Amino acid sequence: MPNGTAPVVLERLRELTVPELYQRNAFRLTGLSTMATRRTIRRQKQHITTAARAGVHLPAGELPVPGRRSAEQYAAAFDVIDHPQRRIVDELFWLWDAPDGSCGCDRELHQAHDAAVRAHARALDEELSGRAAPAEGEDGWGAAAAGWQRALGHPGFWDHLRHRITALDDHRLDPSALPVLEGEVRRTLVTPLAVLAAKAASPQRMTGHFGAWSWAGEHLLDEAVEQQLRPDLDAVRVALDRARDLHPEHTVRAVSVVEKKVVPRLTRLRAFGTDGVRRHTAKLSDRTALLLNNCVISSGAGTSFPAGEDSRLLELALALAETEETRRIVTDNRKFLGLASTVKSLDEVRRLLDDEKPRRAAERLRKQVLPELTELSRSEDGEKRRSAAQLADATAVLLNNCAVALSPASEPSPARESFDLLDEAAKLAGTRKTRKLVRKNRRGLTRQSRLGPYIAALDATVSDLRSAQELLRGDEPDRAATRLTERVVPRLEELRGAPWKFRFAASRLSDRTAILLNNCAVALVPEATAPKQRSIRLLEAASALARKRGTRRLITRNLTRFRYAEQMYGNRAPSRLSDPWSNPLAGLLGHDDGELSRLPSSVRETVMRLPPEQRARFLLHYRDRR
Repeated sequence: MPNGTAPVVLERLRELTVPELYQRNAFRLTGLSTMATRRTIRRQKQHITTAARAGVHLPAGELPVPGRRSAEQYAAAFDVIDHPQRRIVDELFWLWDAPDGSCGCDRELHQAHDAAVRAHARALDEELSGRAAPAEGEDGWGAAAAGWQRALGHPGFWDHLRHRITALDDHRLDPSALPVLEGEVRRTLVTPLAVLAAKAASPQRMTGHFGAWSWAGEHLLDEAVEQQLRPDLDAVRVALDRARDLHPEHTVRAVSVVEKKVVPRLTRLRAFGTDGVRRHTAKLSDRTALLLNNCVISSGAGTSFPAGEDSRLLELALALAETEETRRIVTDNRKFLGLASTVKSLDEVRRLLDDEKPRRAAERLRKQVLPELTELSRSEDGEKRRSAAQLADATAVLLNNCAVALSPASEPSPARESFDLLDEAAKLAGTRKTRKLVRKNRRGLTRQSRLGPYIAALDATVSDLRSAQELLRGDEPDRAATRLTERVVPRLEELRGAPWKFRFAASRLSDRTAILLNNCAVALVPEATAPKQRSIRLLEAASALARKRGTRRLITRNLTRFRYAEQMYGNRAPSRLSDPWSNPLAGLLGHDDGELSRLPSSVRETVMRLPPEQRARFLLHYRDRR
């Protein structure tokens, strides 16, 4: 698509996506035909400009725009016509008249298009005039919807516009504008109806026309209505948040905000039947119903309600409730306002859980809610006993939630209190759903209790391995070896008795630990004559941990070298070495000092830092070359 075409066309479409769709049309304002030539346009522009400057009112063409227009407004209209990318948009939404023979259209297409334009323009003019639409206005909306559906469905509709783009013969406009027009024309047609409905004091009359335009795509009308009503939806949310904040301390003021700021807007919003608005309104209505319910059952710190006010508010809450759960809650509270204390306590527990204070929530349940439920369950009033059973199930859910919050999955082992809370919840649960939930979480805590220590040991082992590796990189092999032998190795021994998944992970960690112990052992010996007993012990521990063949071979080779090197430079004399066949260094042990004395001093120091086997091989090679 050439740069500039689509954005300009789209910009003009956005300018016309308003109830003044036809009143802003350049051809309607100037009285020009959509087929007008450049010469005709120039002549009409001169005529209208002269008249406008002289203050003469010129009604232009069919369906003249109500009111007077200034010279600047006429100039803007001619600017639209002079710009081919804007002109093609205005041609789409104005009369095409009879085919002139060059476009190749049949008369039926032009007649259908022009009938749709006339009906739609009259319907919008009537609404914009501020007068209540008469019977013919009501028919006009239906005629406009049916007319545009028929016109857009005609197979030659877009061929006509393609011809007009060719006829205009301007390099600034090409057929790439057609996909933009085709993709946006329905949005431009339905948005004015959405705007008028959103602004209407009683939107029911306008929303009654929504069904006639459903052919344009319900999602388009839904999006347009939701966009227009977003300020009202936001205002309801803000008022609800304010009322919710006032509720704990100023219950009466919270109710006043709901009745004055929330309910009137919700009543109006509920008249809109589009999916998006209905979805948002339902959520807000349900929140409002719950807030009114909570205001009634809580005393707060404000002035108490007058007699009978609590019943009226619960009636209003029931009318606003959208979900079965909310209706059930409100209905129960209407029947048993005497249970307000228990319900208030449960609501406080929910708030404590929302604030991540499960221990305080559990304490509130045990000290206040459970004794009240016990008393209610022993009442002689059957209604109260049934209410207590319903509240007991809600309490069981809250006890379950407290238990889960007190023992998150990240903890290695669950708290004993969580098991106690779940036991109490199991006794109170009155529905199958709640019992199933409690049993599920009890199994989860049992599993967490059984596997938690292994998970913690595995995590600690990985952490200590990383620390040891960092210490080794920081040239602290002694601290790294201590970390491995004192922390890692004992945990690996503990994990050998774990379930197979942990044993498998521990096996892999054992091999990593063996390699690190090997590296620590090598790093602890800076020179050949250094003591090697600790390194040998580290290598022996590494050998016991190694699982892979390559790791065992590496550790065995280093352990053999270190043992021989310890015999060479340890407390025992070289003569006590094992026989030459079992000692790969035996043939050189008696000649090291003599050979080293023949080396230059700089080379001798370097050779002395080599491991025994490498030093022996070097000296052997050096002796042979001499």
